Amino acid sequence: MLKFEKYQGAGNDFVIVAEKDLIEKGIPEYGEFASQVCDRHFGIGADGLIILKYVASMPFMFFFNADGSQAPMCGNGIRCFSNYLVNNHLVEGNEFVVKTVPGDLTIKVNYDEEKDDFSARVNMGKPVFNVKELINTEKEQFLREKINIDGKEIEISYIFMGTDHSVIFVNDFNDYNIDEFGKKIENYINLFPKKVNVNFVKVYNREHMEVITWERGAGRTLACGTGATASAVLAKTFGFVDTKVNVKVPGGQLVIEYEGGENDAFMTGPSEKIAEGLYKYQR
Repeated sequence: MLKFEKYQGAGNDFVIVAEKDLIEKGIPEYGEFASQVCDRHFGIGADGLIILKYVASMPFMFFFNADGSQAPMCGNGIRCFSNYLVNNHLVEGNEFVVKTVPGDLTIKVNYDEEKDDFSARVNMGKPVFNVKELINTEKEQFLREKINIDGKEIEISYIFMGTDHSVIFVNDFNDYNIDEFGKKIENYINLFPKKVNVNFVKVYNREHMEVITWERGAGRTLACGTGATASAVLAKTFGFVDTKVNVKVPGGQLVIEYEGGENDAFMTGPSEKIAEGLYKYQR
């Protein structure tokens, strides 16, 4: 039996395990394990699996999508991971660094233990706009470009915000079948060879916007922290919103701060521990 904890951040849910326990149980293939444990019928059920590794004696967040594919980072996941680290007394103080594939991220947590109220402000790093080496384009940047999906012309942008994100600004979410278009754009490998996350974004005013995300390897989720950040960064870049914006997602609310240009972006949002237990791993 394998010890696990489960957390949710704005409805985006994750199973978290320690790599030392996986090694002890002789589980070598983490992607296959992720697809099993994240299955909502035959496993625990989650949008993703987070594995606690240690690199240079520092906590490292190793992340897998529900389909077993690895992703560089997950915004809601890192808040949940931070909650896990705090709950298990693996970090000290209310500000610490977590290692991820894209780089080291600084986390500042606010935790009311009595009320079990946890939130974290994450320095998400600098958005990457020069994407010529990341996707199949001859242009340095891929902003407000047109692609054709099933005869429908779509204006789409792409940046790297800890992981790959495409963003589509809409007047009305009902103008798109999000599941259908999300899946087709995710798998539009002529342009996005590693596949891509797809964010549908509606801006209400300079301080409020809404994001619905189709996540690569997971499908439609209740929240995506890197997706909300990428969407807010582009909204600011295009002059639609101010420096600080409230982002509504299906599972809750996130706050994104970004001053533009070469500045870092910051994401603030909640996390909640919802379960812990022992998982029976089936080989």
